[in-house]
Amino acid sequence: MGGIFPVFFILFVIFIIWLNYERVKSSRLDEERKKQFWNRENDANNVRRKSLDDLNYIKIPEWLLLSELSPSLPKDDHELLRCSDVFSSLKNQRIFNLTGLTSTDIKMEYGPANLAILDEYDQNFTLFAQTIYAYGDRLNTLGFDMEAIKVLRFGIDSLSDISGNYKLLATLYVKYGQTEKIGELKETAQKLNSLMKNSILRHLDNIESENRNTQ
Repeated sequence: MGGIFPVFFILFVIFIIWLNYERVKSSRLDEERKKQFWNRENDANNVRRKSLDDLNYIKIPEWLLLSELSPSLPKDDHELLRCSDVFSSLKNQRIFNLTGLTSTDIKMEYGPANLAILDEYDQNFTLFAQTIYAYGDRLNTLGFDMEAIKVLRFGIDSLSDISGNYKLLATLYVKYGQTEKIGELKETAQKLNSLMKNSILRHLDNIESENRNTQ
């Protein structure tokens, strides 16, 4: 026993020294990250205001409205009407996708003077993306699959990161024997600057895999 105790004591001392070293290292890294953040934030706050006129805004097409999408659609469906009204309200507003960008990123790119208005444009995009999926989902539920595909495709082309948009569209592609188009969805998903990117890609892989297993 007398020989074992010193060994445990030495190991304990080594562990304490290592633990202290890791704590100091972590603290030093945190300080460095904070320093880099505030340096970048300071630089961003000094960026001159840039013109927002030539940005790639999303335009609401006329065909997206309920009155234009298809003459056979029910014009009294509450959810379809709600979605169409949202699109009508967004038609004359600017819609811009800033998904994945921090306020510092936005200020660095466009200037701090544009932060508030760009936040408004990004909120418009969020509302647009959510409504596109809700619209497509309701059309699918009502049995208007071709219209649903058209609507959901527009959401994908606009780089929506709503995972349901991708999953439902992929499921419809499988239903109508267009599984090769799932590859196109993957290509678009790869472009996303979103935390949802990997989850979306996994969902698409699973849908492809399930389709192969049922053939």
